[in-house]
Amino acid sequence: MIAKQFPLASLLSLGVYMLACNSPIEKPQDVLLTDNDRQPATDTMIAIGDTIQADEVASWNNFLDYAGKYAVESGLFNEEPLKTRTATLLGKAKRPFFERLKVSPPIEIENRILFNEGYVPGKSGYDEAAVAVDLERDIIYIGFTVNKNLMLFSERGDTDYPEKFLHWMRKFDK
Repeated sequence: MIAKQFPLASLLSLGVYMLACNSPIEKPQDVLLTDNDRQPATDTMIAIGDTIQADEVASWNNFLDYAGKYAVESGLFNEEPLKTRTATLLGKAKRPFFERLKVSPPIEIENRILFNEGYVPGKSGYDEAAVAVDLERDIIYIGFTVNKNLMLFSERGDTDYPEKFLHWMRKFDK
């Protein structure tokens, strides 16, 4: 019988391969089920195109109670989420906007669109402002004029303005 000699390096690498091939198989992570059956708040589902965005948003439902009330007297712009989002949307233009809402009719709500307009005392037609909130789509639209020059603001750059807001804007077409 003839014995062949194998180099030591070959035997070591063969041993490593054998150990690697015989290692135990990794077990998949166990799926943990929780007993948490908390339902999301009703205003967390916002349809965007063909998808649903599930972000927590403050509810607009309490704004339905403002119909027929005056914005300044009822504190409409002190209520969340309108307060914070208006400030964010307008930035430095917040002051001129509110100056132009000093004289305003009661708040209108129609087809889940909150709308209010106003003007600087004695300057109707020149220095006016309007706000529309699409309570269904969760978008705020704001516009105001400075000597009949219209400035528009909307969340997400949306230009699908509600009808009442469009009607208000048309007053300033040149």
